[in-house]
Amino acid sequence: VSWLVFLFTISIVLISLVPVIFPALFSETFFKTELDGFGITSYNLEPFELGGLAATLIITNIIVFVIFALFKNKITWQEKIKSFTKFQISQKVALILVVIILIGYVSVSYSDVGFGMPIGGHGEVYDDWDRLKHKLANMQNIWPEQITSFDPHFKHILLKISERIFENYFVIPFFSSIGLLIITYLFTNKITDSRIAGLLSMLLVLQSNLFLTFDTSAAFASFWTLFYLLSLYFIIKIWPLTPVFYVLSILSKILTAFFAPMSIFFILNSDVSKQRKIILTVIFLAIIVIGISVSTTQTNIGLEWNSDEFWLGFTAFAFQMRLDVMFVIFLLPLTVGLFIISKNNRYSNSILILLAGTLLSAPLVTGLTDMTNQPYRFLPLVVFFSVGIGMLFANRKTI
Repeated sequence: VSWLVFLFTISIVLISLVPVIFPALFSETFFKTELDGFGITSYNLEPFELGGLAATLIITNIIVFVIFALFKNKITWQEKIKSFTKFQISQKVALILVVIILIGYVSVSYSDVGFGMPIGGHGEVYDDWDRLKHKLANMQNIWPEQITSFDPHFKHILLKISERIFENYFVIPFFSSIGLLIITYLFTNKITDSRIAGLLSMLLVLQSNLFLTFDTSAAFASFWTLFYLLSLYFIIKIWPLTPVFYVLSILSKILTAFFAPMSIFFILNSDVSKQRKIILTVIFLAIIVIGISVSTTQTNIGLEWNSDEFWLGFTAFAFQMRLDVMFVIFLLPLTVGLFIISKNNRYSNSILILLAGTLLSAPLVTGLTDMTNQPYRFLPLVVFFSVGIGMLFANRKTI
């Protein structure tokens, strides 16, 4: 299983990294206009021109893998790593550190929420917010009338509640970002049995440019990522809550419907009883069937496969994550590292699938629909990457 998961994930990772090295390769190969049908080329780009991160990516990965190859058999080096990963801190100390981190984050980001401004006065610059604000202002109540559509109804409800209680649309999205940091710590701690790993993962998410860009955004609130991560966490912790939070994630962002196969793999690979695995798998399969039924009978959404758009979708990672350099250049070493520790931690395979599935969601969106890829949709990738790094520094046996 580990080999199959690794081969699948590394294939997706390598394809996603190609546009980082050659930004124009996929667009020149797969993008076609009406003029191309008449043999007229509207523009000409060099498909093998190197991208801005190409040299950094290649050199860094070569250094990482060379160091690993040279020292993998050195006993002293291995013992130092093992001594570090065995180091643990108390629950009280971890709680204090989590509180300190959150206080630091809140103190810096508090002003971005726009307290004291008129409703909707937050400095959100996205066109999507203008449309969403108009829709929310015209809602007669917090309950949507057409629940069969694929609008993010629960997201709208939460934003409306934020406006009703705080007279500010951006407070609950801010709370959601705080909650995402907390659940990242709890989730990593749970699957690694290491509080240090949880703190490391939490800090990695916190320093992400993507996270800090949308942490107080109402138009691109992190509700869906928070609820999806909660659904994974409750598989291990309080399993009956798992389907509830997964459905809430879909009602906050339809994109998480594509994550159902990833959740099923996580369930089957988790350390829970066989009976719970069967129950949860059946429930998730039922959710998939209901979703397909609703999409084909109750909505106007049309799914049409376009292979060219599918391959173009892989360019989204290189473009949307270009400011989160660390996540780009260390994605391949992380993939290999998770495979190496898969013999000690069963959840490394699950994180690999979550990474591959998140990367694959962008091509699937463009290949099946007429939607475009936006940067905030890679927030789950930031979280899963951070969890994976935490696992590498908590090489504990959780088989």
